[in-house]
Amino acid sequence: MPALFLYLLQVSLGIALLYLVYRGLLRQTTFHQLNRWFLLVGLVLCGAFPLLDVQLPFEQSPHLYQVLYQYSPTAWHTAPASAPTAPGFEVWPLLMVLYWAGAGLLGLRFLVQLVSLLNIHRGSTSATFQGIAYRKVEAPVPPFSFGRAIYFYPPQHPPQDWLPILHHERTHAQQGHTLDILLIELTTLFLWFNPFVWLLRNALKENLEFLTDQQTLRAGLDRKQYQFSLLQTAGASPFSLSSSFSYHSLKHRIMMMNKAPSASVQHLRFLAALPLLFLGLFACQGIPSSSQEIDDVLAQEGSARLFPAQDPYHAFLQRNPHVQRIYWSSGSIFVQLKSGQKEQYPSTPEGVASAEKKYGSLPPGPPPPPPPAPAAPLAVLAPPPPPPPFNTVLPAEFKKRNPSVQGLSSDEGSLHVIYQSGEVESFDQTAQGRAAFEKKFGPLPLQPVRSEKLPKAPKGKN
Repeated sequence: MPALFLYLLQVSLGIALLYLVYRGLLRQTTFHQLNRWFLLVGLVLCGAFPLLDVQLPFEQSPHLYQVLYQYSPTAWHTAPASAPTAPGFEVWPLLMVLYWAGAGLLGLRFLVQLVSLLNIHRGSTSATFQGIAYRKVEAPVPPFSFGRAIYFYPPQHPPQDWLPILHHERTHAQQGHTLDILLIELTTLFLWFNPFVWLLRNALKENLEFLTDQQTLRAGLDRKQYQFSLLQTAGASPFSLSSSFSYHSLKHRIMMMNKAPSASVQHLRFLAALPLLFLGLFACQGIPSSSQEIDDVLAQEGSARLFPAQDPYHAFLQRNPHVQRIYWSSGSIFVQLKSGQKEQYPSTPEGVASAEKKYGSLPPGPPPPPPPAPAAPLAVLAPPPPPPPFNTVLPAEFKKRNPSVQGLSSDEGSLHVIYQSGEVESFDQTAQGRAAFEKKFGPLPLQPVRSEKLPKAPKGKN
């Protein structure tokens, strides 16, 4: 779906909600000035709200955002998705052509009316009646006002009706009702396909007439004469951009003029209407803001049908759209926000409860690390080599001085001391080695015992 259609869809839902709230709660009251501002502000919010990032005010209260988003009637995360279809005929280009064709026709009508108003203004002359300035037109058209100017054709009305008519149109001009009408006309131009925008257009213009009738009668005009002038001035203005004295809903206007003023307690209706409007506009934020997001939603819905168990991690991020990611590290839970802030909670029951109080149920943490693999059995140590054979005679004095020594073994490079426990301690056959031996065991015994001489190897023949 093109992004333009997504935006128009959001605005259309807001317009429908605005009209239904006004029609159900506010239209029957006589607070016409408050009704005017309610419709104007609501109309502006309907167009601006889809363009705003409503998540920012809820960054400090994400739980409230979760509740509002969960009960959003237009939350697309719960909408059923259709099965993907094979590529074929695309309907969106055709709908785009039809949309711009309708908007173009209404835009052309809008420009024609502006040109017609300009021609009437150029052909009119300035005039005054009982202190009320107006533009005297040369063609027989119903009285109307546009901007600050009042356009009136005197020969078409009896003199006794001139003052009520001019008072009425002056009220339109002084209160700037042309701005209201231009706003709703431009909205209708771009949302011509939405029936609620046409209903809202009629409701807004009707309320302007209610307000103008109320202000005109408060100026001191006779009620019956004023209402008789309404009946005498039959026919609506040919310009939808103007405020006309003879509006088609004469019956409702006369009924509203004769109605008793609403009691002050009826102001509570606005306390109910404003939250309803706000929540409805907030609900429209559940509609994806781009066609890519719709494709993602449809893909997720298709996956959900194949795999009913939704990924807890993505479900958590969907409930908390202001959260960028959540991860576990070093015995703590970290919540990374899209604003750049990072929150840390201990991975304890108390820390998890604190995080779930703010963000709802958390996705399961990473599984515990696998137990370490059993260590390979130690290799069986080879038995120590046997001690070298004794080849040195130990004097009695040496044995007495070193009772722990069992014997000595000497070779060309080392001197080995064999203890009674079987341990062997070696010393180099150097001056330093002998000094270390004598420092520990006393004087070195005399020459080692000589073993039998081995026969010499025969010399090779030349």
